[in-house]
Formats: sequence, structure tokens, C-alpha cells
Amino acid sequence: MVSADDVVARVQAELRDELRVRVRASLSAQPRDWLVEELLARVLREPARAADPPAEPEEERAARRERIRAWKLDTDRLAACVTRFRAWDRARLEAEGHLDGAPEKGGRLITAEHRSPAGEALLREAKDLLYALLFGDAGTGVQLERVERELLTLTLPRPKAHAVAFVLQAATEIGAVGTWRDPQGQAHDERAPNVLVQVEYGEVAGELVGNGIAAALRLINHLEVNEQVLYARMENVEESTLE
Repeated sequence: MVSADDVVARVQAELRDELRVRVRASLSAQPRDWLVEELLARVLREPARAADPPAEPEEERAARRERIRAWKLDTDRLAACVTRFRAWDRARLEAEGHLDGAPEKGGRLITAEHRSPAGEALLREAKDLLYALLFGDAGTGVQLERVERELLTLTLPRPKAHAVAFVLQAATEIGAVGTWRDPQGQAHDERAPNVLVQVEYGEVAGELVGNGIAAALRLINHLEVNEQVLYARMENVEESTLE
């Protein structure tokens, strides 16, 4: 037996089809230049900006530098850290109690209420490593022989950008809109307000710093940012204004 819902659904489908035909006919009658300008206006439209992420407190920055200084980070310690970070995935974090009741991947930001003390410590360590690899030098005890310049481009949903606020304080920020659609239909990024963060860093021979950045970002995503895919690209900088 046909239900009222079935009738409503059929009428809605018919109206959608009719609307599509009528709108297409109306647009086809418009001047070509007008259509091009309308398309450009939509494609290039600046996404709405949310409030800028709060600056990281100076005492927190100082504490991070002290923790990094205690590491005396060199290539051997960095390689061991990369191996250890890569061993963590969402399933293991949940199985070992680092995450409890966290939102589904692609959902809202994971907050401290969903992380155990061990999960908080691991997240702090991942952020410390990211800071050390991007900004660390001899003054912060980072003992890496950086031989070339690389550029990190990181794409983040603007509402989640404060998760790496310390990166935003020393990076080029570009507004953008998302274009990715989740094949499972659960976490579309289409037209979502994003921010592209670009920051230069020094790389060592063998691309170990890039490996460390990728491992740290992956863990930060699992423990806090919570995107289905956290986009990050690293590429060589042929010419740079940085010394």
C-alpha cells in the first residue's frame, strides 16, 4: 500500500525535475559573459571567516621550549620518535584507553574529555615534535643539520585551526573552501570554510624532518583534529627569502 510519505516523496521528485528544467532554460537564455561572471563570482568567493584562533599564552610557549630543550633532538632520536608515532592509529588509541567515546572520524573536534591523561601526554608530545621540527634550532636544543628549505602546506577546517595555533602564529594563512566529498556520505568537506597554512622549515638529508612532521600531524589528527583526511603537502623551496 502506498503511504502518504511515498506520495510526498514522488511529488517532491517531480517538482525538483521541473525546477531543474525551468532553471536550466532560464540560464540558457542569459548572455554568455554574464554566466561566466556569475560562475567566477561563486568559485572565487572569499569564504566567511570565523574568529582568528587565540594566541598561545607565553607561559605555554616557554614550557614547550623547555620540554623540547630537554630532548636534545638529533636524527637518531627523531627517527625513533617517527617509528613510535607511526605505530599509533585510531583503533589502537581507543583499544589502549587513550581515547574514550570520541566523535566519529570527520566529526567535531576531539576535546580533553575524550582523552585519558596518557592521551593528553601523547598529544602534547606530538605538538612539541611538530613545533621542534618547524621552528626548533640550537637555542631550543634541536641538533639537526638542516641542508635545504621545504614548504609545508596544511589544510584545516577553520573551526579546528586553533588546535595548531602555534603554527598559525608564524605561517602564511590563506582562506579556502573545501571540495572533498566523503565516499561514505558522512563527512563532506564541500564548500566548508578552510584555511591553508604555509610555513617554511629546514630539512635534513634523507627527508627525516618531513617524515616527522607527517607522523606528528597524523597523531594530532587522531587525538584532536579528527578529520577523515588531514591534507598536508611538503615540497622543496627552490628560492626563499628566508636566511
